[in-house]
Amino acid sequence: MAIRATLTITVKDGAETAFEGAWRQIALRIGEQPDSLRQTLARDPESPRTFIITSDWSSREAFGHFERSPEQDDLTAPLRELRESARMTVHNIVEHIDRGTG
Repeated sequence: MAIRATLTITVKDGAETAFEGAWRQIALRIGEQPDSLRQTLARDPESPRTFIITSDWSSREAFGHFERSPEQDDLTAPLRELRESARMTVHNIVEHIDRGTG
């Protein structure tokens, strides 16, 4: 069963643009992982230092394996340097409907 990890991050004041650039580079590399399905970066318009990263994976096991890997630790180090706080949740994807399907 596919899962979605949601990471809510508040970045340090003034680090918003640097965070976006770093995330983009990291997301491209994570997207090369065979079990990575999709990643999205969103920004809270009412709290511009708050970002939401969603990352879809083929299974909870695949995500857990990557999340605990040294590669993940190395790849995401630049984001940790820019953040003030972070909170993650992981959910099973029950259904996904794209535009035009249904």
